Amino acid sequence: TGDCHPHCPQQWVAYRGSCYSFSEERKDWNSSQESCRAEGAHLLVISDTWEMDLFKSIKAECFWIGLRNSTNSGWIWEGGSVLNNTKVLSNSPVQNCAVLMKDVFRASSCEVPAPWICEKSLR
Repeated sequence: TGDCHPHCPQQWVAYRGSCYSFSEERKDWNSSQESCRAEGAHLLVISDTWEMDLFKSIKAECFWIGLRNSTNSGWIWEGGSVLNNTKVLSNSPVQNCAVLMKDVFRASSCEVPAPWICEKSLR
């Protein structure tokens, strides 16, 4: 095409240098992560309030994101950064994966089938 501007794959949404994909199907956390990796992406990592604001407007019930509870270090994003200053709502100690519900992080059992959001950088 001779197009030298980076752009997202079809069906992906571009926002502030990243591409996002919203699944139509439901899988458990690990399978969701594998689906993202198969597309050269990872489960959503929210790095700032702008990114959070983008997802507040989404009407869906909940999505898997790249946030997991590690026994020693608390909630960790894919990529290794620790979740700071944000509470993950949990009502059970066996809920070790996080979903995004509007603008709240909520703990869920990693085996629950849910839709997910993949993210990759635009290049």
